[in-house]
Amino acid sequence: MTPRRQVGIISTIAVLSFIGLRSLPDTQCAFLHADHQPVIAQGVEFCGVNEEANFYSPQALKFPFKLELSFSEDRQGGTLRLIGEENRPLLVHEIAVSHTQKVHLHLRQVTGRNGYIHLHPQPRADGSWEFRLPPEFTDGNPGGEFHAYVDFVTMRANSVILAETTARIEVRPTPVQALKPRNSLQAVTISTQRTDTSALIRVTIASPAGQPPLKLQPLMGSLGHAVLFSSDGTKPTGYAHLHPSLEGGEFEPNPTLSFRLRLPPPGRYDFWVHVNDGSEDYLLVPIEVTP
Repeated sequence: MTPRRQVGIISTIAVLSFIGLRSLPDTQCAFLHADHQPVIAQGVEFCGVNEEANFYSPQALKFPFKLELSFSEDRQGGTLRLIGEENRPLLVHEIAVSHTQKVHLHLRQVTGRNGYIHLHPQPRADGSWEFRLPPEFTDGNPGGEFHAYVDFVTMRANSVILAETTARIEVRPTPVQALKPRNSLQAVTISTQRTDTSALIRVTIASPAGQPPLKLQPLMGSLGHAVLFSSDGTKPTGYAHLHPSLEGGEFEPNPTLSFRLRLPPPGRYDFWVHVNDGSEDYLLVPIEVTP
């Protein structure tokens, strides 16, 4: 093969890859939901009531980016790199702001203790991104295996990219302290549990006993977030990242958040609701998807 032909083939592949990335929806919500129609209420963004999120496997989508993640020796944080073209890390100026942040890290603990946290790593000069784990996540945590997912938007393609990897914190013998939310689940309703159908999940959250009624504050431009992970260990890795739709009760005392999701394959799933009552809080809703 002549050098000219090689250059031509490489250029064609690069152009097709760029066109493919450009064809993806240009915002996080558009990618994570089937039909993006945002609604603004009291300065907060909600998804439209006809939108639904989907469960994605970043590896199956075959994005041309690789996630590398490791924890620090002190077990209090770590670093990640987003490896792109020419096997080099993406730099901060190559990533756009999406939902108030450049990089969204969804870190799910799968052994040692069941847990989830949403972090926003900060850039370093060498192309890596550093994150710290809050004390409420590290206290009483014995370590174990973690699944890590990131979503971000590149300046070049202006499209959401997903990537995933696994990492491990060395297990140490320690009394395991379960993660406990400050607030509580007052009510949970799911319109259907049948796979591959659109489910409306409504979650009513109450403040702790003896406290004034809960009033949620904005969190990354929305009134809350949620993620869904498989919890039975038999399904491929992947996740759904959901934003609330505006369907009533969001601004009431002890509010109700609504999420629409096309249900994944049958199995058991962890549905984590992430809210802000002055500081961040996470509430777990187990979900069973049926055939």
